[in-house]
Amino acid sequence: MQNITIIDYLLLPVYLYIFYIIVKKRSIKYTDAELRKIFFTAFFLRMFGSVAYSMMVQYYYGYGDSFTYYVGSNFLRDQVLRDAGNIRYFFESADEVKKWYDFEVGDINYAGYFGTAPNLFVMKVSALVSLLAFNKFLIISLIFGFFSFAGQWRLFQVFNDINKGKQQKLMAWAVLYTPSIWFWGSGLMKESICLGGLGFIIHFLYKIFIKKKFSIKDIIALLLLVYVVNAIKSYIIIILVVSLSTILFFNFIATMKNIVIRAFVVLVFILTSSAIAYISNFGEQLQLLAEDSKAQVDTYQKNYEATRQEDESSRAAVKIGEIDASVTGMILHSPVAIFTCLYRPFIWESRKIIILFTSLESMLLLISTLFLVFKLRFLGFFKSVFSNQYVLFSFVLSILFALIIGFTTYNFGTMVRYKIMLLPFYYFMLVQIYSIYKQQTKIISAG
Repeated sequence: MQNITIIDYLLLPVYLYIFYIIVKKRSIKYTDAELRKIFFTAFFLRMFGSVAYSMMVQYYYGYGDSFTYYVGSNFLRDQVLRDAGNIRYFFESADEVKKWYDFEVGDINYAGYFGTAPNLFVMKVSALVSLLAFNKFLIISLIFGFFSFAGQWRLFQVFNDINKGKQQKLMAWAVLYTPSIWFWGSGLMKESICLGGLGFIIHFLYKIFIKKKFSIKDIIALLLLVYVVNAIKSYIIIILVVSLSTILFFNFIATMKNIVIRAFVVLVFILTSSAIAYISNFGEQLQLLAEDSKAQVDTYQKNYEATRQEDESSRAAVKIGEIDASVTGMILHSPVAIFTCLYRPFIWESRKIIILFTSLESMLLLISTLFLVFKLRFLGFFKSVFSNQYVLFSFVLSILFALIIGFTTYNFGTMVRYKIMLLPFYYFMLVQIYSIYKQQTKIISAG
């Protein structure tokens, strides 16, 4: 299916120039020359990633979720342009839209996507964006990438402010320049919206609750972004809430001097969390997430097998048949799931060039972690984690993401897309700990 046309390429420099002008005007407020350079570099990388990813799915794979969302958005857009009354379907449930699509088109290759609320939501967003992009796939992808860049830049600013501008270049390389982030988070995909949305959410939370800069506009924007991300990937918001709750809890017990009272409060917290998990059917929700991941992998495998045999090296550690999507099963398999998500694939597990690049990143992440664990010693490393609320927040959020993704994803190619949500936070954690270590070393040397 040819979704990128000559018109896309003719429009591409026009939109790139428009976005460049926006970024250039925005950069005027940054008096720090290094920060301005980071801003432009991050922008160019994200735009390059958006174009490169689009070309990959068009000329290398020839299929992908991006094309599915594009086909769906075309249907919604065309139907509304044909009859303005059809705009009501933008507010209907996924089941109703699927029935409508079955009646109008009836293509079984796409009907299932219309019947899945998160996929349908991305189609709706794409349909709205298409009005600004002459309905061209490459330009729609570029706009998605620009939103992702904007949210990630806000996230970087929060991290940079927390770290008081220390190790600014290292922070930029970790949070903004990591290839997986600017490549897999820049196209017409769920990840682009969620990555940008999460960055803005953290920015507004930090601005409102830490900087104490309250405004109705920010509150409205925060609630809207939470709704958008929740509609696409609800587990992201769940993990965010759990991570924030953990920080509030640790800050609360830190004020208690009596160790017996602390132990009692911790016990109550654990029992309450367990009760909530049981009442909310957390195991059932995890099973649904696992099934959704399995369905996506199955779709990729069917398309891939149409041209060549399945590459066994792209499978992750946990096989589909072994999944026990319950709270107990998740706890038992958590070490393997977390390690797999964070540090695999290994180099020797890579047979595709894309997986090779992923394995190099994973190796760098593992080496960086082991370096800090070695320098600070094992207990010292975790002391650094639990002694700083921002580091602890990033640690909890990263581990929860790694657990859910590693537990429900069975393919390295899919996993690398999903785990870009945790990478900025994990890298920030490492850079923050490294900054603390360097500061301590400097003080000892001066003394």
